[in-house]
Amino acid sequence: MADFKLELIEIITHCCDVKTFRFELTEDVAFKPGQYLALTLDINRQKVTKAFSMSNAPTEKGYVEFTKKLSESDFSKALNRLEIGRTYSIRMPMGNFTFEEECPKAAFLSGGIGITPVRSIFKYATDKKLSSSLVLLHSSRSEEYLIFKHDFSLMQKENKNLKIIYTLTHCAQTLPGCRAGRIDEAMIKEEIPDYRERKFFLCGPPQMVEGMFGLVHKDLSVSEADIITENFIGY
Repeated sequence: MADFKLELIEIITHCCDVKTFRFELTEDVAFKPGQYLALTLDINRQKVTKAFSMSNAPTEKGYVEFTKKLSESDFSKALNRLEIGRTYSIRMPMGNFTFEEECPKAAFLSGGIGITPVRSIFKYATDKKLSSSLVLLHSSRSEEYLIFKHDFSLMQKENKNLKIIYTLTHCAQTLPGCRAGRIDEAMIKEEIPDYRERKFFLCGPPQMVEGMFGLVHKDLSVSEADIITENFIGY
């Protein structure tokens, strides 16, 4: 872990309130897929630091980025004021929500913006041509919030070891390639029939992660040692 002054080189708008902030890396900084960075901003004459999972993979060189669903918080408003070409204080890398290359099978249950570290992990596995079997079951409010759907589609064309299922919770009609409703025991058993053989990664809002942990650990009898969690607290 180290402190950096990094230049903001691009802001990507995915939909009305989701943006990716990309910073230039002029040196090769080692990090693991799934880790996070901490950004410090001056807000109301105080330094405020918040953590964000990196959405790019270590194999994507020259930059580091995070993706955020913006809110009405002071920090989100400050993010909206960031200027391309300016440098900002970032500490990285941190976190244990990481994927090891030796893992033969893994299942990812994510919700909302919790998909960001999963994108990093799946991109890394694809670029490194790992033989690991990876399944993602991702829950989103609506189709517009499937922010990395195109990226995942490209990965699947290159990596036959990826299986990706989307389920929408606030959609009036079922969309092609998407399920409807929240992730539950029946959905997991249907989409991940070999779940007993997999390590589970749970990431999303705290309430969702807590519920998924109970479902996977208690209802599906997956060992706690085989479950890794990451909470995404809105700010």
